Order: sequence, then structure tokens, then C-alpha cells
Amino acid sequence: MLSLGQRNTVFGLFIAATAGFLVLEGYMLWSIVANGVDITKAFTTIITTSVLAGCGKVFLSMLNQHFLKSEILPMRRLQRLISERNTAIDDVSKSGQNTYDARRSLITGTLKFGEETLRGWIPGSHFELCVFVDPEQPLLFSYYDSNHDKAARSMSHREKNPTFYIEKGYEVTAVLKNPTSHSKVVQDTQNVDSRYVFTTDEQRKQVRSTLLHCLDLYTPCALVITSNEPNAFPEKDEQFMSFIKFIGSLIRYDLFEGDFIRDIRIERPTLFGSQAQLGQLVTASSNA
Repeated sequence: MLSLGQRNTVFGLFIAATAGFLVLEGYMLWSIVANGVDITKAFTTIITTSVLAGCGKVFLSMLNQHFLKSEILPMRRLQRLISERNTAIDDVSKSGQNTYDARRSLITGTLKFGEETLRGWIPGSHFELCVFVDPEQPLLFSYYDSNHDKAARSMSHREKNPTFYIEKGYEVTAVLKNPTSHSKVVQDTQNVDSRYVFTTDEQRKQVRSTLLHCLDLYTPCALVITSNEPNAFPEKDEQFMSFIKFIGSLIRYDLFEGDFIRDIRIERPTLFGSQAQLGQLVTASSNA
């Protein structure tokens, strides 16, 4: 499948070439009318007309193949996702991998699949996809970006401070606190009206638009996707939003199957502070 930039380049070149033939055709017709019929000019006009007819046929074919029937989700990519999931599940049963790491591996595979599909479909050259759980002490459970990194820099800060994302004002914390079935889209994070909070200068450059999709209303968790281009997410495009719901459903299954999401604190108790510890953190933050 051609990327968005490649399709636009090919389309532009084709239009330029067709316009050139049209100009030549117009000149030939004007010349015949003004100066009378000339065998050479008449023959050239016939050739040009034939070329234009061919251009028209090629144009319709190009429009149909690369714009109307673009293969957004190749079946081989979907087949690879299923194959990788099956392999991961088999490896868990053979190696005795703990549940926490196994679930995170499955969800990271889904995020990778999402990143590969979004690249070339929507604007942006760098995407970050992550899953947050726990509204009281938000945890970035799984992460994947266009650099193939599987760990965000903020995760090390979160390990030391259970309320890190709340204190820094991350957009996802509001979604976890007030879950809704409608995805939230910030089309331009640098627009003052969005009141988007950046924690680093690098984040300001890489996060130009973001989509937040709540995965469950009763046990809040969220899928967050960012792009380094503004207006990247076509929220009114049914095909795009259906894809977001599709990968969201896969992630939700891996979180909720066997009630795993409720056991995350049991699996990793060191990542969550007690109520007394949280009170001390809030007090320290207020005094700072």
C-alpha cells in the first residue's frame, strides 16, 4: 500500500502531466482552426487525443486502486497479529512466565499492530500508543512507539511515585476519573484552548494531537494514541473509529480475561502505595 505522501506525490505528477497534454491539445486545435487543416498538425492532434484518452483510463484506475480501494489493513498483517498472539500464549504455558509480564507482552503486540496500521493511514511519522490502568494511581501498563521502544521515559518516574501522572496533569487521568463511551480527541495540543499539559520539550514536539479511548466504564482503563502531526485523527471517519474500537476490544480482553485487571495491584504491589503513603505524597506535593 502506498503511503499518504507517496499517493499525493504520484497524484500530483499525474495531474501535471495530464495538464501538459491538455495544453498541447488546445494549442493544436487552435492552430488548425486559425490556419486551416495541416496533415502533420492533424496527425499530432489525433495522437495527443489518444494519449489523453489513455491518461483518463489510467487516472480512473489509479483513483480506484490507491484512493477508493486502498488496502488499509492488509490481511497478512492481521494474520501475523494472530500468529504472534498464539506464539506468545504457547510460550507462557511452556516457560511458566508470570501473568503480569505475559499480559503486558500480549497488549504490547496489539499496540505494535496498531502503530503499523496507522502509519501511512493518518498524518504523522511518529506515533505513541499506550494503555493506562487504575484511576486512583494511574499506571502506564503497556507502551509502543514508532521507534519500536516499549518503555516510555515517564514509567521510571511512575515507579517512584504512584500519583506521578495525576500530579503532572496528564490528560488521561481525567478520562480515567470520568470515563465515557465517546473517544476524546485533541486535534492540536498546542492550541491554548486545549489546555494540554506538556512535561518536557520533547513531548511538546512529538505530541501534536492525541486520541484517548476509554476501554471500560466500570473499571476505567484507557488506550492513548498520539501523533507528531496536528489534526491527525479523523474522528468522524467510521472506518478509522471502528479500527480504534477493534484494537481497544483486543486490549480490553487481555486486561479483563480472568479478572486480571483487578489483580494488577496484587501482581505488582511495589508500584502502588498505601493510603497513608499517598497522603504523605499529596502533603509533600502541596508544600513544594
